[in-house]
Amino acid sequence: MAEGKSSKRVIILIPPSEGKVEEGKFECLDKFDPITEELLEKLKSYEGNLEKLYGVKEKKLQKVKAINSNIKTAKTLPAIERYSGVVYKGIDYSSIKNKELFGERVYILSGLFGLINCKKLIPDYKFKIDFFNASKLWYERISEFLKDYYVIDLLPLVHRKAVSYDEGIAVEFVVIKDGERRSAGHEGKIVKGKFVRWLIENNIESVDRFNGFNEEGYEWDGEKFLKLL
Repeated sequence: MAEGKSSKRVIILIPPSEGKVEEGKFECLDKFDPITEELLEKLKSYEGNLEKLYGVKEKKLQKVKAINSNIKTAKTLPAIERYSGVVYKGIDYSSIKNKELFGERVYILSGLFGLINCKKLIPDYKFKIDFFNASKLWYERISEFLKDYYVIDLLPLVHRKAVSYDEGIAVEFVVIKDGERRSAGHEGKIVKGKFVRWLIENNIESVDRFNGFNEEGYEWDGEKFLKLL
């Protein structure tokens, strides 16, 4: 990818999180995307092992089933306020000053709702993007949408299966220990959130400014962020 500022508008892609705020402040959704409806129907008619599907035991399974059975009637929150995982703690949205720019640029790739603006109202739910080939169902529409943007892609590999883009960069955080490199994985989530925050606070529109970010010991090497352990 060439450095410098693209002529296209910037869009920042981030994943959802397993952790979510359960309550809502706004009215339930009055309609759902046809793909969301299809996925909900597949979930409703699923006859396999739900504990295995969700990755939870019986006690938690009952709660998950209750949450998903109320999706169409549950009160909603803006997506950026709904998700509460580590990436979102790193973003710390409540203290961001330029919320208007954040709302313009940050999109979340949900397995159930597709690629949504961070301010879109959504209910609480439990659904992973690898359920029922959701990534394939969303792929064409998301990829068409992204043609108009320069993409800063902070998605995990499983979510990247749902997207393609003509212009952009997949940003990686890598740690080096004893000469070996590996993905920062879970421990890189907090810095990923801080990076999103930094992109907005500094109105970053080109890769050649990435070297200005050096949180949590990570430094940009021209291709990825590296941290020596």
